[in-house]
Amino acid sequence: MKARWFSLMCALSVVALLVVACGPTPQPTEAPKPTVAAKPTEAAKPTEAAKPTEAAKPTEAAKPAEAKCPLAVEDGAVITFSGWGDETEQQIYRDSIERFKKVCPTVTVNYEPIPADFQTKLKAQMAGGTAPDVFYVDDQLMTAFGPTGQLLALDGYMAEAGVSRDDFIPALLTIFTLEGKTYGLPKDWGTLGLVYIPEVFDQAGVAYPTGEWTWDDLRAAARAIADKTDYGGFCQNADWARFAPWVFSNGGAYATDDLSKALLDTPQVKEMAQYVYDMKKEGSLVTAADVGASWCGEAIGKKLVGMTLEGGWMVNFMRQNYPDQKWAAVLIPKGPVTRADVIFTNAIGVNASTKYPRAAAAFTLYVTSRENQAEIVKTGFAYSTHPDQVDLVVDANDRAIAGGGVLSDSRVAYWGPNTGKINDVVSKALERVYLGDQTVDESFAQAQQEADAALKGQ
Repeated sequence: MKARWFSLMCALSVVALLVVACGPTPQPTEAPKPTVAAKPTEAAKPTEAAKPTEAAKPTEAAKPAEAKCPLAVEDGAVITFSGWGDETEQQIYRDSIERFKKVCPTVTVNYEPIPADFQTKLKAQMAGGTAPDVFYVDDQLMTAFGPTGQLLALDGYMAEAGVSRDDFIPALLTIFTLEGKTYGLPKDWGTLGLVYIPEVFDQAGVAYPTGEWTWDDLRAAARAIADKTDYGGFCQNADWARFAPWVFSNGGAYATDDLSKALLDTPQVKEMAQYVYDMKKEGSLVTAADVGASWCGEAIGKKLVGMTLEGGWMVNFMRQNYPDQKWAAVLIPKGPVTRADVIFTNAIGVNASTKYPRAAAAFTLYVTSRENQAEIVKTGFAYSTHPDQVDLVVDANDRAIAGGGVLSDSRVAYWGPNTGKINDVVSKALERVYLGDQTVDESFAQAQQEADAALKGQ
């Protein structure tokens, strides 16, 4: 497992130069726009009257290359694409579909997002033979569909399109590789940063967070906000993902590197669970539900809390939903042992039973391509999975959040084929503690047993 994290850090190391050069809160600059010189506009096309004669006709080498579909596709192909996400994420992929239509105009893509219970609904669709042709794949779906032959291996199509596994950040492919074959292409990656509202800090008379903050600094500020204002101090649900940086920064993990044993009933994990719970008891930590929000990012948008941990997706979410709300972000706080973040990734895969495998593969290749991901990065939604595009992250808040991805002790959120079960165990353990149903020791002793069973596939 350590080799996997090392490979990710190597692939991402150039980001560190960007983060260091710009600092935790640099001023945003104009986003560099990818050139499209190879794609002539309609206005640039010669009219019929202006066409050159045969003698004057430019050579093939002199013509600008037309953007082409990644693959030759089936005639009359109609495919369905599904993923999760709120309206912000859905718009990202509606725009991606429109770009795909320009390069593969003969393919019709029907977008059918499933915002809630995606895994459960997709599994039911797969069992009933009604699953979409192309869909998001996370570790749970890879575990469910990869070994059963329900995902299409993409390697042959990648070779035909001139796409290599080396085009992607290596560690991001790990989850989606089985017996040397590629069953999903990573669509993006993200990490967490400390997101805050400057106005709330002003009202509380507290200095703004910096990239040097510790969890103790966060707690002190959250307590001051709760005591001196009408806002919640710090928002965090009983969620394995937001809890992960606390654990990693204390030298802990959810499982051993060889995935043979869970590590939930350890001091490194329990100390941080107790720390978070103590914040909840004292009132410096609230959940989204406590303040009437559906998630902590929305609590920031509605100005209900002073701080939370969220990712780069906040850039586009705030821009679209709360454009007048002033907010900022800094690097994840440091823990007792180190400063470490959690790294997320998901892929796009193809239903092995699709009627149009070439069209489905072409769509997958395009959506995860450099061309399309460059456009997605500009929205602030997520970071490109291509290592040579890391410098496209230009928003100041986005840069600060992305810095967590290059910390030496940050980890990809992956615990083997039963990652989903392990993560659920952690979230439920935290929920029992939050509700006061069990102590930290009791809850995480139970979680240890459940996670050990999950690692054994039970």
